[in-house]
Amino acid sequence: MPIKKPKPHLMNSVKLKTTKQHLDKKSGRSVDVALNLTPMIDMFVVLVIFLLMTFSSSGEILFIQKDIELPKAEMTDELDQAPVITVGAGNVVIEGNNVGRMEDIADDENFEIADLAEHLNDLKRTFIQLHPNVTFSGKIIIQGDKEITFRVLKKVMFTCTSVGYTNINFAVYPTGGDNGAIEEGAEEG
Repeated sequence: MPIKKPKPHLMNSVKLKTTKQHLDKKSGRSVDVALNLTPMIDMFVVLVIFLLMTFSSSGEILFIQKDIELPKAEMTDELDQAPVITVGAGNVVIEGNNVGRMEDIADDENFEIADLAEHLNDLKRTFIQLHPNVTFSGKIIIQGDKEITFRVLKKVMFTCTSVGYTNINFAVYPTGGDNGAIEEGAEEG
């Protein structure tokens, strides 16, 4: 078998003469394409402006449900970040997890709400694992409708203190002041 000079084998499979010529013309073109950066930079500027406008430096501590009306208070202070227990609309909810219906909790003879205590213990264990060098402050925020019964509120507070959340804050609307922020209404220590 004689030794032959290497040649391109790519075009040998195409038998049509015009197609072969067309492919030969395209192969001589440059593959470098210049990107137009102006539209991309404009898009990123709009995106950064949008993110800056929607960013909240203080952070949203509470999400108020539309069917819960918070009580008003004159003596208020700003809330710190803490787990939130929502009492209203027929349910008791902690961090988005329903722990019981208000009717069942009011009718129950036990003062401690078992599901709420379990969730609070889980949150406490998680905090201690994530922050081993920080002492547990025991802060909790109760966001309660102004029409809830005292019996349910008393059971929620008892459960919180029995688990170790002794720094109880209530979310209220401040009547004094013009900022209209939701603030701390009371503390139990």
